[in-house]
Amino acid sequence: MHPVAPPTHVGDRHWPVLSAVRVERGDHPAEFVVVVDCGEPTPREPYATLRVYMWPEGSKAEQREYDLTFAQAQRSMLERAGLLPRSTVEVVVVRDPDRSNDYTIVIDGKARPDGTSRHVRVITHDIDLGASEITRTWVAAELERVQAISPAAAAHAHDVIAMYAHDNDVEVP
Repeated sequence: MHPVAPPTHVGDRHWPVLSAVRVERGDHPAEFVVVVDCGEPTPREPYATLRVYMWPEGSKAEQREYDLTFAQAQRSMLERAGLLPRSTVEVVVVRDPDRSNDYTIVIDGKARPDGTSRHVRVITHDIDLGASEITRTWVAAELERVQAISPAAAAHAHDVIAMYAHDNDVEVP
């Protein structure tokens, strides 16, 4: 790999580069993941990350991610450059029809009763079909409980609850 100075400005608008990480892919083109200040919100936050390819005769920016806070942009840059630590999460679920379900959470080979480590937080959400009959009240209560989890997890849980409601001829509120 030949030394190549990171870009100082990128894009058609010559945005200033605030941070840059070179991604090792060979000599040409030199590849960087950069954080830029767009100068104005895009639409709400002013920072972006871009992948920049550099040749002796010029550069090309692509794979842009806009509308980031500075902290989000820094994390995006590190993630896209492959520099964030990866974790393995294992969840062992014991389903007991006579008791509540029990979870053991293991992160990177270590049991974590609280479901957290330095870089990971695991949240379990239980849709217990054996706890009671699937009624309109049960469906409404389950849909209310999913409001406490992330939008992606809530959307999946909503689909599962709706499927069971439909299978039992129960209207979804």
